[in-house]
Amino acid sequence: MFLSFRSKIFAIAIALIGLFVLIATLAAHHTLRGWTQSRIESDLLQRARLIDASLDPEGDLSAQVLRLSEASQTRITLIAADGEVLADSHVDQPEALDDHGDRPEVQAALTQGVGLARRHSSSIDADLLYGAIPASATEGAAVVRLSVPLSEVDEVLNRLRTLALIGALVALAIAIFLSGIATRLMSSTLQNLLIHAREATDLPDDTQLPGAEPGVREPTSSRSVRQLTEALERSVGSLARERDRFSAVLDGMAEGVVATDAHLTVTLVNRAARALLGLEGNPQGRDLADLLPAAPLEQLIGGAHSARGASAEFQLTAPLTRTILARAAWPKHGPGLILVLHDVTELRRLETVRRDFVANVSHELRTPVAVIQANSETLLSGALDDPKAARNFTRGIYRNAERLTHLIADLLDIARLEADQAHLEPRHLPARQAAADAIEALHAPDDAAITLEIAADLQVLADPRALDQILINLLDNALKYLPEPGPIIVRASRDAEATMARFEVIDQGPGIEPRHHHRLFERFYRVDKGRAAHMGGTGLGLSIVKHLVSAQGGEVGYEPNQPHGSIFWFTLPLATADA
Repeated sequence: MFLSFRSKIFAIAIALIGLFVLIATLAAHHTLRGWTQSRIESDLLQRARLIDASLDPEGDLSAQVLRLSEASQTRITLIAADGEVLADSHVDQPEALDDHGDRPEVQAALTQGVGLARRHSSSIDADLLYGAIPASATEGAAVVRLSVPLSEVDEVLNRLRTLALIGALVALAIAIFLSGIATRLMSSTLQNLLIHAREATDLPDDTQLPGAEPGVREPTSSRSVRQLTEALERSVGSLARERDRFSAVLDGMAEGVVATDAHLTVTLVNRAARALLGLEGNPQGRDLADLLPAAPLEQLIGGAHSARGASAEFQLTAPLTRTILARAAWPKHGPGLILVLHDVTELRRLETVRRDFVANVSHELRTPVAVIQANSETLLSGALDDPKAARNFTRGIYRNAERLTHLIADLLDIARLEADQAHLEPRHLPARQAAADAIEALHAPDDAAITLEIAADLQVLADPRALDQILINLLDNALKYLPEPGPIIVRASRDAEATMARFEVIDQGPGIEPRHHHRLFERFYRVDKGRAAHMGGTGLGLSIVKHLVSAQGGEVGYEPNQPHGSIFWFTLPLATADA
């Protein structure tokens, strides 16, 4: 017949408790036995010292020994240095006793100061415990020896053994009682757990725990535990997969995510947030105030409880200057704050560029349109009757219409380049010939001194029309800003890696202040707006140059020329045999 689950637990508990009590009893008995024997031996030696001090060397030793033996309940023997027995409380004729000089306790007392031994005494036919010390007050005696029967020692030890056994039985009984209560509680708890396991694992309701009372429907223990274990393993595995998926999604997000607890201590930061905020190492455990500026943080915390959450925009200057848009909300379940960080640096820059573009286009269109309108109104008002005046007004209309045409053409060029619709067709071109063609098409003034410093064998891979437009724009720009006719050099050479050709347009003009350098290639940006407008420039030439060079795989830039002047440079791929 199989034991019930509760009985098995109880039996295992009793076995473990019994083993523990047995080990504890044996250990206690061993300890008490050793301690008791040590106390008996110590007491025996103490009696020997007292008896040694009580003996009168001038009196009858035998009578004194007999009297002290009865008082101390021990056998007393006085032994001379040569081993002769001088007196013995349990022997009438001590001179008849054997030489005691070879007794272990006597030798130990003489050499070590204390002697102890257990053996059978042939003199009185009994097992004795001997204790001996050197005599100090007894004339002629070298050793005072006391002995007690081992039966008395065994009696004390037997009493201790009995007490230990009784204590062990009492402890075992109490432990069995408490074990029964604990087993019942454990069984009840486990049964409740198994019932929940049955519900979690869809076990039939009629399954019953082995050994359970009839009529009480409980899940089968082994099956329930196994199925519960499997369910837990599936749940843990699912949670681990969800955690890994969640971590992958967080780390893959372009937006930064920061989560905190109720005390605004950081608990989670994804990779994008660490990059946006310039954080090194793991910021978990730090205060949120250490990561964000105080003003936007207060704004975010204050508005996070609203239905729409809160948002704040701020700038960080380290490690890079960034504009960050932060949105904050308190989660519906659980304390803490969730922050989502967006890097809107490029967006804000584009918005600024768009606003500037609209403003610049409006400004560029306003002037020629106003001139055309004013001249037309003047002509209609009667200026047509004056041929000379009519010619001047008509010339103004033509000049500004031409300016509008150039402006619109440049805008269309930039739009096509930005939309990748320029349809460039790179081919092998001799760099020197391309530069010469651009100079010829420029119709430069006769007094313009433009010099070519380009090797005849230098070949580039470029679109002919695009390269022509790049060089014309740069040369036209150099001519406009020369205060008086001066030398202009067009130079081209291979770079150090022999993969690109570097073109330079060098003038001896006034140069450009450093504060303008980073904006030279922006649309409609002019260093001297009044001078550029007077010369008919649209402000789009350098921007078109930048787009054309980039579309052909090159770079463009500006360097000051020493001692004065400017160097506008760009690179294009060198033509190779397989290109």
